[in-house]
Amino acid sequence: MFNRTHGGGGHVPHGFPVNDPHHAPPPQAGRQRAPAPAPGGPPPRSSAPRHGGTHPLQRQAGASSSARPAAPAEPAAPVIGPRTTVLDTVDWNTKANLEDIESFLVLGQSQRHGDPRLGQAQAGGDAPIKLSLYTDARMPVDEVHRGEAKARQAALTLLANTEREFGLHGTRAGAEIERARDFLSNPNNRLTAGTFGRMMKAVSEAVHAHVTQRIGPSRAERMTGRMPMDCMTHLGYEIRHARQHARPEHKAFLRELGFETMDRVMQHRLSFGQTKQWLTEVSDDCAQRGLRDLARLARGLADDIPHPSALPDHATQLHDNVYGRALESVLINELVRNPPDSVKDSMEALAGHLDRALSRLQPHEQEQAAVAVQNMMRHERRGWQAQAPELEAFFQAAPGHELRALKNLLRAPKETGADCIAVPYLTVKMSLCMGAGAPWMRDANVNYRDVVGPASARETESAPNPNRIAPKAGITSHHQPMTVRTPVAEAAMHPGDRNRPKLDETSPELRRALQQGAPFVSGVSGSTNIVLHAVAHMLDKGGRIDAKDALLGTMMFLTHDGGHSMHEAMWVGNQLNQTLDLNLGLPGGDPSRYVADYQGFIESFPPEKGRDTMRAAADTAWQVTLDQFGRTSHFSADNPKP
Repeated sequence: MFNRTHGGGGHVPHGFPVNDPHHAPPPQAGRQRAPAPAPGGPPPRSSAPRHGGTHPLQRQAGASSSARPAAPAEPAAPVIGPRTTVLDTVDWNTKANLEDIESFLVLGQSQRHGDPRLGQAQAGGDAPIKLSLYTDARMPVDEVHRGEAKARQAALTLLANTEREFGLHGTRAGAEIERARDFLSNPNNRLTAGTFGRMMKAVSEAVHAHVTQRIGPSRAERMTGRMPMDCMTHLGYEIRHARQHARPEHKAFLRELGFETMDRVMQHRLSFGQTKQWLTEVSDDCAQRGLRDLARLARGLADDIPHPSALPDHATQLHDNVYGRALESVLINELVRNPPDSVKDSMEALAGHLDRALSRLQPHEQEQAAVAVQNMMRHERRGWQAQAPELEAFFQAAPGHELRALKNLLRAPKETGADCIAVPYLTVKMSLCMGAGAPWMRDANVNYRDVVGPASARETESAPNPNRIAPKAGITSHHQPMTVRTPVAEAAMHPGDRNRPKLDETSPELRRALQQGAPFVSGVSGSTNIVLHAVAHMLDKGGRIDAKDALLGTMMFLTHDGGHSMHEAMWVGNQLNQTLDLNLGLPGGDPSRYVADYQGFIESFPPEKGRDTMRAAADTAWQVTLDQFGRTSHFSADNPKP
């Protein structure tokens, strides 16, 4: 608690292919996909299975030619029967090596059951359908067509079973099923392994979200360890409660203990070992003062945190980090709601630099750049952009009016938080679209290639996913409570909901951030890399801008937009500070060891640069995070089990 004197655009659903009978789903960035084969033509060549096992469909295809028995650890071959639902497909529709076979057509074959000698005396009902892949170029065309029809039948059966089993008619999940049915009903749409997998994954997520909302979080006993940020939030919540009824001799101690708890959170002193030791010391201090309940709680929390050697086993929990994400989302939302004047000034100065860079281009190049920036923005509308009128006007500008609207946007005063965060957003887009008009991109690209890209250690799902669209701001994930709600009309799929860490191929920077409790959203920030190189270029040309204010404005954009944590932007600032002579007041040193100290960053701003505004934002964020714990945590005394 810092205030201590007072006590505290149009796309194809699911990424399905367009109605072209000769092509598989559209290619994703960086990877070319082979077209789906025409019946009777040669099937695409399957790449060798990667580490992690053979995909069941791939194994099924191989079995037809090699009769290789299934390995015990491999998932069962996909068979769709009268009770199969999408939840039964998870073990094969989300395997990492689905991309190895995604261009193959899916075929179906009825599974004979019963004794054929019984004839009409056999039990009725449709036979289950086993799925496989079109891998044999010698297969007759009519047989391929029959197999395709059976695969569609199997998919429709699976969707119907799911809708019936979970009572989804008229629900959001039911609408997802209808979208899948619409796709399957068009005979020109080819059902490839990739398309089928993405379809089933989208429906599975919708069903899971529906069921979770209906029954609420599980209240079963927790069998795994708790993470330091969870424990520190729990302690902070109980300290706040204890202060309300404290005896006079305990008030000062509890007040300082509350401050210290928040300090450790803001400084990311949240490793397993550090936190276990500190909580043990807190338990002893509380016991000596007769605060038995807090002593017992702190001791229990220390015991609940796993031993440091077990850290790799808890990477997913560390990534989830619900309270760390909530804290940053609220802190930044407060700054967007009430931005420091110095941030407004720096964003206005940076916009002016972009305006001058654009004006140096030839007229036709300016027009091309404006159109390219608008097209890039229209690919993924931001939930907050309507709050920045000039940005919205550029987004909506009619053909032939893009350049004028862009210049109006750059030259407009930056009076609100939305106006401010539009500038780093625009800086990234314009830098990517202006070519030689953005000379800072040469060094930015080298730094991304050599440093930022490898450190980010993320993988991205580029296909749009309607199940991850939410009316929220900040970096909370789509499955977590919405700490910062926005109007329903501003719902969007946020960058952090399509990026995930490579927990099986972690970078030193990723490991360091997770073990110290810093939220991973999209990995260290390439956008910050671009903005700071633009700022450095501006300074080199004699422009006037405070780079630290520009970094704060960039952090406000990235975190409010749901793309990066504050740490992920500050990491890049720390890495570039000395090289670009930015005077950010960050410590430098080995980038792989850096973990952001939010408290130190806030305190480095003088009063006239918004320090008190940032302190107040941090205090509010901590209190809102404690409130969220009280309402939603499995461990909260104020959230009793039913």
